[in-house]
Amino acid sequence: MHIGIVAKKIGLSVDAIRFYERNGLLPRPPRTQGGFRTYGENDVETLAFVRRVQSLGFKLSEIRGLLSLRGNRLQPCAPVRRRLEEKLSDVQQKLTDLHKLEHELRLALRSCDREMRKRPAHCPILREGSPRKPESAK
Repeated sequence: MHIGIVAKKIGLSVDAIRFYERNGLLPRPPRTQGGFRTYGENDVETLAFVRRVQSLGFKLSEIRGLLSLRGNRLQPCAPVRRRLEEKLSDVQQKLTDLHKLEHELRLALRSCDREMRKRPAHCPILREGSPRKPESAK
């Protein structure tokens, strides 16, 4: 299969496939005499896997590790489970940070609303000497 066909089949761009190749997530495919890349079903499955785990938030370096586990004949589940738990923990921490940021933004908006009721209004956010930073910004 040529790269364009693979791209359509999986829903990736040709550039994304080339990017995955350059970054070692997909082995360099053989080429025709005309210089066109040719891909097999294993390549299609690998690209579909990469796309799926990337949508779960895994970084390229983490995907490389998962691909090496995937290539193992035994395909142990425990290391994959551990990586999923770590990723879930990261997401939960980001959610906590986002909730703190949301709270800080709501406080800032309330402060603005109170000030805007006054004549003349002076923006409290611009006036503060050292604004409180949300936890995620530290």
